[in-house]
Amino acid sequence: MRYLRSLSRNLRSSILITFFVLLFFSFGLVGIAFTIAARQYTGAMVQSALHDAMSAHHEGVDFDPQTGMFLAHVRAQGHEVNFLHRNLGHFMVDADFRLGGTMAVDSATMNNITRVLEADNTDLTGMLPRRISTEGSVYYVAAVINLDSLPSYYTIYYVDVSDINHLTAGFNFRLLMLVGIIGFATLLMSTYLAGSLAKPLRSLSVFAQQIGQGDFTPNPVSFSNEEFEELNKSLNHAAKQLAKYDNDQKTFFQNVSHELRTPLMAIKSYAEGIKYGVMEPDKATETILECTNRLTNMVDDILYVSRMDNITPPMMEEVNFVALVEERIARLNHMTQAKDLTIKLDSASESILVSCVISYIERAVDNLISNAMRHAKNSIVIEVFTQDTWAIIRIMDDGPGFEPDKLPHVFERFYKGKNGLTGIGLSIVKSVVEQHKGTATAENGETGAVLTISLPTET
Repeated sequence: MRYLRSLSRNLRSSILITFFVLLFFSFGLVGIAFTIAARQYTGAMVQSALHDAMSAHHEGVDFDPQTGMFLAHVRAQGHEVNFLHRNLGHFMVDADFRLGGTMAVDSATMNNITRVLEADNTDLTGMLPRRISTEGSVYYVAAVINLDSLPSYYTIYYVDVSDINHLTAGFNFRLLMLVGIIGFATLLMSTYLAGSLAKPLRSLSVFAQQIGQGDFTPNPVSFSNEEFEELNKSLNHAAKQLAKYDNDQKTFFQNVSHELRTPLMAIKSYAEGIKYGVMEPDKATETILECTNRLTNMVDDILYVSRMDNITPPMMEEVNFVALVEERIARLNHMTQAKDLTIKLDSASESILVSCVISYIERAVDNLISNAMRHAKNSIVIEVFTQDTWAIIRIMDDGPGFEPDKLPHVFERFYKGKNGLTGIGLSIVKSVVEQHKGTATAENGETGAVLTISLPTET
């Protein structure tokens, strides 16, 4: 049993076993169907031949065993003459199977038939046609009481179907030989096929192990088989993505460690200043709170990024997009005043309804405004409007704008631009917008950077 299980797990053996099972099943069905059809055809034709002979007997037709006039007379009456009619014969025996009359018979045939009938204690009276097998021959036999001069004797009619039986056996033998030949060809083909499948599978398996060990070097091998080549391309793409992710993770931790160290050092310095009385408590407390808030926001961003790829958004709600933006501006008002910035909201409508996850969109708007506040000199302009089936928010600042070579990387995760923090904020914006089937773009305007997000108003 263990050996069979090991065979079933082997690709070459599995293919070979499958082919052989299908081969024998298919040819077995053909052989069985042919044998049954031949048996049914023979039985029907024999019934007809025996019926013709027995009918002629009951109609008083005399038999002439020397000349075969019985069959000639049957043919003369217009009965169907076929191969089995020509193989039809008869002889007479008494109740004890002793040969009677002067009928010319094939003694070997008569002995073969009577021996079987006698051994089976066959009742010859009105015996219906039955199939018997003797030494190398097959017959269909029927018997009737002799109605002529010998009332105590029976006339036994038989049809020799040995030729048809040999034909069927010969067909099945040739079919078995054909199975053997095709089986051998199948063995060669399955061996080749299994080898052609196993070799690229082993190559791809080694490549997958290489990826699992942290080596993301692309697989240079190409495959002639379309499916294997597609799998190879998928693995190469996965390796490329994992390499990028690994590099992003390293960059992220470098940025985060630096950004965390700065506020932590400030908190520690001001706390020590308060402890030793070298700093004013009020001023030091403000700095500590500001650094704490910065750390809190940073930790929130890190936690969000950690589940960004696997996040399943909760139920969406319908919200007034204009009111949501007004609320976020109001919450950041103290920061704009501290930096002496002005924010102008320009909306073409008082109400633009959007179906969204409110907390996610709030996070995206906050990150957009915070980014503008870090780079703006004096003012920020926010436009909210609709275009076709889209709700659009556009945030423009009067800062230096994006450097042209860095513009394509603005929304990349962990990409840190000039005066950036951890490179998380705008990547969160893009992730949130894409979860809502929207778009996010960045460009340079006449006076500074322009960030735009579009959300569908119809879901």
